[in-house]
Parts: sequence; structure tokens; C-alpha cells
Amino acid sequence: MIIDYNNFKSFNIPENIKHVKIDVGLGEQNVHSNTWLVDENDLYILAFDPNPDSINSCIPFIQKQLSRPNNNTMHIIPAALSNVEKPVIKKFYKMQKDPGTSSLLEPIANRLGPIKEIIDVGCFSLEYFLNFFPWDRFEYIEYIKIDAQGEDLEIIKSIGKYLDRIVYITAEPESNDYKNSENNTEYNMEIFMLEKGFIKIKHPNINDPTFINKKYFHLKDIIYISFNKYF
Repeated sequence: MIIDYNNFKSFNIPENIKHVKIDVGLGEQNVHSNTWLVDENDLYILAFDPNPDSINSCIPFIQKQLSRPNNNTMHIIPAALSNVEKPVIKKFYKMQKDPGTSSLLEPIANRLGPIKEIIDVGCFSLEYFLNFFPWDRFEYIEYIKIDAQGEDLEIIKSIGKYLDRIVYITAEPESNDYKNSENNTEYNMEIFMLEKGFIKIKHPNINDPTFINKKYFHLKDIIYISFNKYF
């Protein structure tokens, strides 16, 4: 289930898989991926979270859903994502109150509570991993959900040359609670995505800003996406 990013060379997607989604930022108890695992069959999820506290809280829920007879698979890479040119080591702020508010960026909002620990984490672009994706098997990745506490727009940018192969993207416009997150606004996201051939849509299952690739607009009602429906 957990993949060592130092040795990552393949997604190892089973042959039965028909749907691929990426979950960036598991948070506490893995609420988003759990919804997908309940609602879909033949699904592969690749998840990223550098916080061991978040991963440990999620594993029991993931294992429960993967035990269902729906041919789903999920892999977790314990690494951070950002718009970096090459893999680097960065400081990561683990929060005491809620692991889901941990970030590569230093927290400045009192409501987030105290910092539990500052750790070193591996940090990559998403493009780095997508270089290994079996594009010969899949025309596109259905959905990327990003909840990375101020780093969301940078992670979108880090998709690089593969952005055109993504159907849906949801990101959180958090721009006030962390240092150097002021550019992570909904307006800036929308401008960037428009330039890249995406349009913002209002989706009934999701509150955060969600964009669809105009190239795949015909799949709008075919591809399933959801945000925390059950958990």
C-alpha cells in the first residue's frame, strides 16, 4: 500500500483497472479517497501525503474499503508535492491539533493551534511521478483532488506537460493561514487554468474550486467525482 518514493519506477496498476484518480493531501482519516473507494469499482488511487500521522490515521479506513469485492487498488507515497525542478528535501510543519492542517508552509493563523514537530520530507513535482504513468494504457487521469494547505496552485503547476491529460482538478484556495501562500487564491487558480484550457464548473458533489479540461468536456457527466460524501 505504501510506496518508497526513492525506488518509484512504476505505478503497478492491475490489469482490471478502468479508472484512475490522484489524491494529494490525505488529511485525517482519508475522507476523500474513502468516498471514491465506496462508490467505484475497478479504481486505482495514487495518494500523496508527507505526514506520517495522517497516513497512519488513514490506513485502517483504506484497508476496510479495499477489503470490499470491488477490485480497487490504492497506493500511498509519503512525499510532499510542489512546483520544484528536481527532487529536494524540505521542512514540513506537522500540526498538533489537526494533521490535515500540516503544510510545507509555516502556519501563521492562531486557529491552527501549535506546531507539533518540524520534519524533513522529500518533495517532488507531480510531473516527476507522472513520467512513469502508463499513458499507453490510459488516455487520461480522471481526477486530481488537491488539499495541500497553501501549496495547491504550485502543485497544479507541477503537473507540467501532463496537465492536458487530466480531466478534472479540484484545489483548495487557502491563502491566509500560511506564510507565502498569498498567491494561492481562487482567482489565480482560475486565470492559470483558463490559460491551460480548463474552465471552472460548479459540481453538485464538490464545494472547492473545480475545473474541467475543455478537451474532455464530453466526459463531464460520465466521470465520477465527489468530495467527502460519507465520512
